Amino acid sequence: MKPPPFSYHPAASVEEAVQLLSELEDAKILAGGQSLIPLMNFRLATPTHLIDISGLAELSEMKANENEVEIGASVTHSQVLQSEQVESELPLLAEAERLIAHEVIRNRGTLCGSLAHADPAGEMTAVISVLNGKVQTASVSGGRTIEATDLFEGPLQSSLREDELLISAIFPKLGPRTVSSFREVARRHGDYAVAGAVSVVEYDSNDQVRSARAAFLSVGPVPTLVSFDDLLRGNRIEDVGHSEVYNFLSSQLEPHGDLQASADYRRHLAAEMGWASLEACT
Repeated sequence: MKPPPFSYHPAASVEEAVQLLSELEDAKILAGGQSLIPLMNFRLATPTHLIDISGLAELSEMKANENEVEIGASVTHSQVLQSEQVESELPLLAEAERLIAHEVIRNRGTLCGSLAHADPAGEMTAVISVLNGKVQTASVSGGRTIEATDLFEGPLQSSLREDELLISAIFPKLGPRTVSSFREVARRHGDYAVAGAVSVVEYDSNDQVRSARAAFLSVGPVPTLVSFDDLLRGNRIEDVGHSEVYNFLSSQLEPHGDLQASADYRRHLAAEMGWASLEACT
């Protein structure tokens, strides 16, 4: 299928892009197009105008300081995955990128585009949630910072305003005694996960858990955050064991059922992925 007619506007700068967003009726931002274009082809999205930001050098940077990694809005998944700086500074990002779709999609799709798309089955929505990250936006009325906890409002629904451009995503780096792991189950590699979990565990000087949390994908309308602090703090994960973690997660998660899995089966998978991601942090 082909998309309905639209007008194409290649932006020469962020300033021009947000000006177009404010002036044009029914306009959408085009970065990689790996979510938007399929929706348009199936007539599930019918914007009148597309504003292309993929060529903006000012949005193509990956930067890191001692506290965080920042990814610009036109940086593709493949660029993140191939970045030695990202692999060194925040390995969790690279680990998650390896699970995203297939190479041809990663070559065009952008990390920030996946966040703006707000798919609860997306790996990056879970990663930015578990890391307590944030995004930066721009608009004619000024930019703002949106915390990950406030960004996702429902399936394919974010708190971005219609005149607002997401310009970068910021991921806090992990501390020296903090470990992370991502686990998911998909019918085929590259498919959307039936269920998945990304865990972050901080240890104290005695190698016991100081804090632990996980974000789950494909189990709710937004990424689902679960704290393990009451269960694991002051203990070793292996001493608490699979059964206690599994039962705890089964009581915390309320997934939906669909054509891929019933609610009960998805809860089982999510609990197993939660345990697997925690166990990998030991």
